[in-house]
Amino acid sequence: MTSLTPYDAQTALTAIRHRQEQTSDEYVRHARSRPYLVVSALGLFAVCSSFDLPGPWNTAAVLMGNGLTLGGLYVHQRRAAVRRRAAGREVLFYTAVAVLLLVFFWTAVIAAHFLGLPARHTLAAAVTALAAVAGSYALRPFTETVIRGNGQG
Repeated sequence: MTSLTPYDAQTALTAIRHRQEQTSDEYVRHARSRPYLVVSALGLFAVCSSFDLPGPWNTAAVLMGNGLTLGGLYVHQRRAAVRRRAAGREVLFYTAVAVLLLVFFWTAVIAAHFLGLPARHTLAAAVTALAAVAGSYALRPFTETVIRGNGQG
């Protein structure tokens, strides 16, 4: 029977931390996937612009947009080399972003209405989808901090 020396314990801890860092790096890299961002923006646009469509077309647009977004999310998660659940601050962050996008969309709809623009939901949907894409790039450093800090406190 061999005993664990302090050097062996420190080496094992260093290796564990290194693997955790590699896992975080891979998760962050995959989370920044450009194709998923494009699919999400298109799904957001389809759902939000559906309010301008008549009759059964608005339902079809909502179903298509939700299918596009959920299908893209499923494929994105299945292709991930690292799978983990979002928890704590990360879930709170994603919820806050979703609420901010909704507020932004409805603010754009109201602004388009007061400006007398036609197809105000479609215009607001386009502006919101573009804002989501631009915001995802602007928030990357903060998102990375939140992802890396997930489960740390």
